[in-house]
Amino acid sequence: MLGNVERRLKDSIYIHTSDSNSMTSYVGVDWASRGWLTVATDGDEWSARMYPSIHSVWFEHKDAESILVDIPIGLPESERRGCDGGAKEFLGPERARSVFWTPCRDAVEADTYDDAKQANLDARDDSLSSQAWGLIPRIQEVDRFLRDTTEAQDTILESHPEVCFKALAEESLSSKHVDDGLYARQELLEEVDESIEGVYDSFVEEFIKGQPSWARRIGTSNRDDLLDAMVLAITAKFGDNGFERILDQTNMNATSIPKDKENLPMQIVYAETE
Repeated sequence: MLGNVERRLKDSIYIHTSDSNSMTSYVGVDWASRGWLTVATDGDEWSARMYPSIHSVWFEHKDAESILVDIPIGLPESERRGCDGGAKEFLGPERARSVFWTPCRDAVEADTYDDAKQANLDARDDSLSSQAWGLIPRIQEVDRFLRDTTEAQDTILESHPEVCFKALAEESLSSKHVDDGLYARQELLEEVDESIEGVYDSFVEEFIKGQPSWARRIGTSNRDDLLDAMVLAITAKFGDNGFERILDQTNMNATSIPKDKENLPMQIVYAETE
């Protein structure tokens, strides 16, 4: 059985074919240092591929039911986003640090780290972490793409892998940066969705063997990116009939989705097991 899975993945993991959209109903996307690592499933079959831009992800998967991306969508002007605070509260004190406060729009548009920090301080008396600064080019990329491609706004939604894992496990897992945490995440994915059994190991084997010249190899030190993309894809699948949404830390029962000045939603979506 596993041999069949491995052969199927080897044929589809990198190579684009004319009927590949038949496997892209539910998609998870995670930034992996030099490219967007994308895992897609039609509910049974799985594929993984690196893409150089969010536009290329959309070009390949525009017929998907949903595309969940681990990047902030919807940029605040002068306050912290309620959904960031809500996600921290949802995860609890042990895992809250995995969610960073999304920079304000002026900080995202700044040219240098010092200018970005000052813009955030001016907007809300809040400095800017190096982690957030490192992601600003990706935040800009997704923000500008969605503003230019309005038809993608209902399909490409913000999610967060740790929120997704917590929702599926119904408890916080240990850090993904240790072997026990990686194993717990892999075991959880196979427990909640039988179609994924053996897929993670096959993906790791294929990505270690080679990547496009512009992409980072995936090895033992960064397998968490692959697990993150996989849980986003499973969450997209489980949320087919509607997602749970984290909107506001101060009002966890809020139903009105706040929008930024560009009319992009400020929310983090997740789903519970089927």
